[in-house]
Amino acid sequence: MKQAWKKELTALAVSLVVLGLLLGVMTKIVTPKQREFGSAWGPFLQEEPDSIDVMFFGSSIVYCDVVPAVFWEQSGLTAYVNAGLEQTLQMTVPYIKESLKTQSPQAVFVECTGVVFQPYMSYTKTNIGHMPWGWNRLCAIFTCAKPEVRKGLLFPLYFYHDRWTELKPDDWQPYERDMLAGYTFLSEYSGKWRADTETLEITPEDWARNTASLEDIYTICREKGIELVLFRAPVERMSDQDWTRLTAQFADRDGVQMLDCNEYLDRINATPVTDYFDTLHYNASGAAKFSAFLGQWSRDTLNLTPAAGQDTELWQERLAYFEELAATPMQPKG
Repeated sequence: MKQAWKKELTALAVSLVVLGLLLGVMTKIVTPKQREFGSAWGPFLQEEPDSIDVMFFGSSIVYCDVVPAVFWEQSGLTAYVNAGLEQTLQMTVPYIKESLKTQSPQAVFVECTGVVFQPYMSYTKTNIGHMPWGWNRLCAIFTCAKPEVRKGLLFPLYFYHDRWTELKPDDWQPYERDMLAGYTFLSEYSGKWRADTETLEITPEDWARNTASLEDIYTICREKGIELVLFRAPVERMSDQDWTRLTAQFADRDGVQMLDCNEYLDRINATPVTDYFDTLHYNASGAAKFSAFLGQWSRDTLNLTPAAGQDTELWQERLAYFEELAATPMQPKG
């Protein structure tokens, strides 16, 4: 009797394991691949461990504006962008923690326009849904996602069970290393000037929550000995007064640099109208200029040394790949 009970228990355990593996495979297949426009964890995890000197985090302003290969050309530092569309600063915390599982950057850049964001933005499903499974993803689900989307983030088949009829060959292909290192290439220009950007007011509640997330990021960086650069991209979504408030809170701390890119527009030298994809984002032409500035600023300001054993050949290939894409003239939108 006892032996039969053990056999039944073993059979049940094996069945549950097989069911779990089957569901895991099904989930992996039907979940759409994410290779650009942020939250591209699959390509990021193809990077050689501890090969990245500098990491960039934030919203689409980062993954549309920072070209790691151009940054490397100017600074000698390898870089990667791990940003997400409308990524809140609260969401950036688990992104940094998860990134540090495989990389040991000397510096982390966080774009601070996210202080204007509300608790839940529009792209939580993508920003969280492509994170690796583990504690950081679970924390993001229960702190950064609306309650109504948590079920699908915990059980992705709830979101994607009907994609079986839409599967394409790309869905079966494994992730490969991203030659743009997290940057999303934009080939059009808007015909508008950046001053069209609307400055948003920040509620006291949003300010308190978002600056608390920056405090968490600061603590992580101090514990890991990482230089933290809080920067304001050259857009006017955040007011000068709010940037001044942020500077007053963080500027005098050890291991923190404050960078307001709006003060360096002459050095960036982006051309009005033709170097912007829209009023918030550069196109590839503008991103190359902006990234060159960031690389030069980092070289001149941060006391960083490229990691030993850098794969120079890879980064030369990445630079050549970007330059080949950018060789085609930018086109007007529409």
